Amino acid sequence: MRVRTCKGGFTLIEIMIVVTILALLAVNISMVTRTGSRAARAGAFWQTLNDGADQTLDRISLALMSSDAENVYPVMVAPLYTNEVTYSVSLGVENGEVIESPPESISWEEQGDHGRVRWRQNPGLPNERAVVWSNWVPNIHAGEIFNGEDDNGNNVVDETGLAFDMDKPLVNIHLTVERVNPDGKLTPTTRHIQVTCRN
Repeated sequence: MRVRTCKGGFTLIEIMIVVTILALLAVNISMVTRTGSRAARAGAFWQTLNDGADQTLDRISLALMSSDAENVYPVMVAPLYTNEVTYSVSLGVENGEVIESPPESISWEEQGDHGRVRWRQNPGLPNERAVVWSNWVPNIHAGEIFNGEDDNGNNVVDETGLAFDMDKPLVNIHLTVERVNPDGKLTPTTRHIQVTCRN
């Protein structure tokens, strides 16, 4: 009786099967890695966009909530709006008189394709102080078209990326912030809040 012995090694077919399986695994790992990276970039983008919008809106809201309602102007009632408000803050009472802060303003200012939100103290005076709160506010509010109509349903017509309408002591703040997303497209996010000024 003869005994067959196995020779070491693999056949060409076995090697091809192993190589095919390894190639499929590599492709799947690459796809999962790319999808995960894309999702991480998209998540980071939305977090940055929303944080920027929230931070800008919080700054505007807090400034107007601490302002004296009688010193907020101009008064624009919807569907009209203004993209700049001037106000002063009541600092307290001294010798029976209310002490007001120097005048302050919050405005949207056009700068090319976009606008910016800027806070100023003593606007237009030699001792003016200014800080930019956002550089990513578009020339027109999201969903709006310059056509004399309220296209986005917020009761304001043809508003810029930052718009105020008011019925004192209430002030409505409309804000759009936009950035370029990881796919290269300009993507907006909007915020709206109604704040009450101090009486």
